[in-house]
Formats: sequence, C-alpha cells, structure tokens
Amino acid sequence: MHSEIDRNGVDQANATKHASGVSGEYPFPLDAIVLAGTHQNPKRLIAGRNKAFLEVGGTLLIHHVVNALLDASSIDQIYVVGPPGELSEALAGCPARVRVIAQRGKMLTNCWAGIEASEDRHRDDTEIPWQERPLLITSCDLPLVTARSIDDFVARCAREDNAAESPYAMLAGVVDEPSVRPFHPADGKQGIKRPFVELECGRLRLANIYVGRPRNLSHQEFLQTGFSHRKAKDWRNVVALIFNFVRSAGGWRAAWLTARVQLTLMLSKGKGRWYRRLKRGNTCTRVEKSVSDVLGGPVKIIITPFGGLSLDVDDDEDYRILDARYKDWAAINATVEPET
Repeated sequence: MHSEIDRNGVDQANATKHASGVSGEYPFPLDAIVLAGTHQNPKRLIAGRNKAFLEVGGTLLIHHVVNALLDASSIDQIYVVGPPGELSEALAGCPARVRVIAQRGKMLTNCWAGIEASEDRHRDDTEIPWQERPLLITSCDLPLVTARSIDDFVARCAREDNAAESPYAMLAGVVDEPSVRPFHPADGKQGIKRPFVELECGRLRLANIYVGRPRNLSHQEFLQTGFSHRKAKDWRNVVALIFNFVRSAGGWRAAWLTARVQLTLMLSKGKGRWYRRLKRGNTCTRVEKSVSDVLGGPVKIIITPFGGLSLDVDDDEDYRILDARYKDWAAINATVEPET
C-alpha cells in the first residue's frame, strides 16, 4: 500500500539512501518494551478490564503483540510491563526471552521499568555501550500488529539512524491518511476514523511504535505530559498541551506550532487561502525540530505504511469495532508491502 501524498521528500530521500547502500539493519536485534497497562486507573480500563486481557478476534490483545514480536527477526528480548500476576498467567508457556516486569504507576515510570531491565541485561556488553542501545517501545493494544510491520518499521529506523551524523534519541512511528483509509467507515460497514495533523507532507497521525535511546532525551518527563494530552480531537487536550509546551525549555516554538497545526486542521474543510498558507509551513522538519527541543534530544518522524499500527483500543467503541472487523482488517494488513 503506497501513499498518495507528497511526503516533503521523505520517500525520495529514503530511496536515495537505499540506493547509496545505507543499511536498513541494526548490528543486533533490538529489545522490545511492551506497555501492558494497569488495573489501577479506571479511566484506562475498557469494558472494565485492563486492555491487555481483552480478546480481539478470539486472541488476547497481549498475545497479538507478544506473538508478533516473537516472530519478528529484528527483536530479541521482550519486556512486558504491567500487573505481574495476571501477565505471568496470560504469558505462561512463552519462550524465556519474554519477561514480565512489574508496573510502577504511570506510563512513563512503567516504561522505565522495562528500559532498566533491558539495560541491566546489557550492562556488561562490550559491543556497544548499554546507554546507546536502541530499544523498540510499543503498547499492548494493537490487534493488527504483525512481525512484518515490526521488521519493516525497525528497518526504516535503522536506515535513518545509519544515514544520520549521530543516532537519533527517538524515532517516532506515524501513519498517513491513505494507509488508514481502508479502516474508515465505508459502504455501510463500521470503521474507525480519527483526527490527523495537517502537515505539508500530508495528513499524519501517531502510530503506537517507537525506536529510541531514552537516555539521550534530557527532558524525559515531558513524554508523560505529551502522552496524557495526546488526543487532538479534544480541544481541552490541545490547550493543555500548548500550556505545558510554553512552560518547557524551547517550548514557545512548539506551542505555536501546535496551535498552528490545530488551526490548519480546523480550516481543512474549506481548503482556502489561509489553510494552504498554514499547511505549507507545517513541515516535518519543523515538527521534528520543535519536538527535539522540548524532549532534549534529536527526534525523527518515521512514516510506516502499516496503518493498523495506529489502531489501538482507545475506548469501548474501538474495542467493539476492532473485534467485529478483525478478520477483514487483518486481511488488508497482509496486502501491505513491507520494506525490502
């Protein structure tokens, strides 16, 4: 599945790097951190349960994710962070490279529990300093994740990392509108349609997959703030995010860009002169620079063609639709052409 948009030179640059021999591989498989939620926050429960233990298509969500990671050639150890008792029971029988790590609280502290477990394992490695080892981070509620989508994303990250003067602190997965259009409501069938940000290179939204070197982000605390206010469809989250940007280092530029992107989205229906003018200035480079300033480390946007990586279980309605359409959408996923 190929994008119909001009990605501001992203595809052309990737093609040039590929032709010039820039490797799409890391020198070793990556450890993966899976954030498997909590029973402690009622706002994060779906159908009264931790999302990790819901079934979609007859399979627990945590099994969808862990099985995909086990089958991915780019992944080594898998650290699943969440309620240890329930996870240990659900993952009984998995290979030894799947480890359950007890949750600590919020998303960011849970993530660090997994990161530190991986670091401890590699602390005596001589091949590369443990602080510089990239990790893959994802969530537990992605029923459409596959080994192909993971390996393709890691290859795209490796190509960008290997082509850069110095490795990135974070490579954030995003999807474009064409890659998720097959999952929108159409022909009388139910679907999921979520808001995008309007950039010069097209309409994008976050996927739930990242590769990063967390120790290279000097303002890690802002990741929790960004996660808490990431739902752009709620204007209150947008305002809260702008306010928090203003209070952060280098935040004025990010605050203005957030407001600008939101205004561009509001004007997108008419596609008038102001919409076109604002959109031209919403470049991927500008977004990357702003996020890098706020997080205190270099950040790169990675466009994945696997639109299913953005379809997590946000609420009860998402859960119902994903379960009902799982077989159809898994078949669509299988037609996506991965990185070669």
